[in-house]
Amino acid sequence: MAEEIGDVVIHVKVPKKYAETFRKDVKAMAWYLSHKDELFEDMRKLKGIMKTNKTWKEPKREIYEGFTY
Repeated sequence: MAEEIGDVVIHVKVPKKYAETFRKDVKAMAWYLSHKDELFEDMRKLKGIMKTNKTWKEPKREIYEGFTY
């Protein structure tokens, strides 16, 4: 079921050097909020696809330990 979409206009004063970054972040958040149901459905479909006896934290930790900074 599609949700009705509304327009929101927000006027915010930010330093010029952050204006574009702020605009992109707000746009990304709006996209996420409008697609979160689809994203969660995709995550439910992926649940259990990786066969392992490890918790979700262990592979995540292994990935971070593999990075060199």
